[in-house]
Amino acid sequence: MSSPLAIAAVTAILKDLLNEGLINNDLSPVGSFAVSALPPDRITTGETEDNRLNLFLYQVTPNIGWRNAQLPSRDTQGARLANPPLALDLHYLLTAYGSVDLNAEILLGFAMDLLNETPILTRDMVRRALTPQNPVPVALIPPDTQGRTAIDLADQIETLKIVPQFLSADELSKLWTAMQARYRPTVAYQVTTVIIQGTRPTRTALPVLSRGQGDSGVATQPSTAAPLPDWPTLTALTIVSAPGEGPRTGAEMGDTLLLQGVLLAGNTVTAEFRHRRLANPLEIVATPGPDAGSMTLDLPGAADAAAPNWPAGAYGVALRIVRAGKPIRRTNELPLTLAPRLTAVPTLGMASGQRNLTLAVAPPVWPEQRVDILVGNDPYQATVAAKTETLVVPVPGLTPSDVPIPVRLRVDGAENNLVRDRRLQPPQFDPQQSVMVPA
Repeated sequence: MSSPLAIAAVTAILKDLLNEGLINNDLSPVGSFAVSALPPDRITTGETEDNRLNLFLYQVTPNIGWRNAQLPSRDTQGARLANPPLALDLHYLLTAYGSVDLNAEILLGFAMDLLNETPILTRDMVRRALTPQNPVPVALIPPDTQGRTAIDLADQIETLKIVPQFLSADELSKLWTAMQARYRPTVAYQVTTVIIQGTRPTRTALPVLSRGQGDSGVATQPSTAAPLPDWPTLTALTIVSAPGEGPRTGAEMGDTLLLQGVLLAGNTVTAEFRHRRLANPLEIVATPGPDAGSMTLDLPGAADAAAPNWPAGAYGVALRIVRAGKPIRRTNELPLTLAPRLTAVPTLGMASGQRNLTLAVAPPVWPEQRVDILVGNDPYQATVAAKTETLVVPVPGLTPSDVPIPVRLRVDGAENNLVRDRRLQPPQFDPQQSVMVPA
């Protein structure tokens, strides 16, 4: 999600887009021009009026589709349960000024054509406009207290869309009267949707160990099978349980994966793992599985030299299939969560007058990753400066307990597996991922 700097970032991106687009066109008959983002009453008009395009944010409205997302955000005690998003639509006035006849109309025409050809601000466009190498002022704004920056706008779930809005003469008249400025040719645009969301730690309940009596869950009626595809397709990804362990939802370093689908055979089959923090996918050569429609592969172990290259979090897994004399084919992607694991029992200690929790983690935590730690229901956050396998986190106000308390570690949303074998009745929390908290 975006930071509070997103509103200024959108204005800066649009200003940069217009400036670059006009420069790339031959506007020598117009002469010099400028692109600004000022209130209209601060722009000089009259005999000294220069050639200018001005982008003015005149209104901000809530986005209806996102308005009620993630409610409620606090429990009955007032503790934070979620970071509700602030979803906004930005409304702009694009105004053209000219020093001589027709100049304003020329600038406005080129600007409208440019925005018509760029209806969506892609993530690459946002990153390019806000990179420190681009002289856009908003790129120099420091992060806020939660570590959010303007360039976080590129990673929000919604892309930015530019929609023209044609206001009536009465609406334009009211706007320019309120601004107490001289009217010039103007077009309105709406940019949707900017989603601002906090990153503060939240309280969540421990996972459910059983679903009703006998862990039976809800009985459902199976549907008819879909027809087989005519292209290499993955249909299932399963984590092969290690001896003495039951099925898990999150993979760990050293796990074996079973990929199932249709038309997976080939001379060389390579699994590609894509992660949002990696520029290029990680690759593992797959081995034919127990039947013609399956492949197996082993993730590197925590002690392997390749382990530091695997950040925890969400991956997309696809197969690249090479057959002799045939074009290379790729399957669809299936999601995989690579969960962190505590490789040793957490310890509590005192340093500089405060209580610290020490965790040994695999795979290593990257400096860009978000790290949340919950001791029971008490939330904490960790900041990482470099890749590390050891986390030391201050835990003030930790609730004492006379029994081991489960320690949950979330890295980019991927949570450690607290239960090693769900076949036990009842299931038990992993003692290696629990800590004693004395009074």
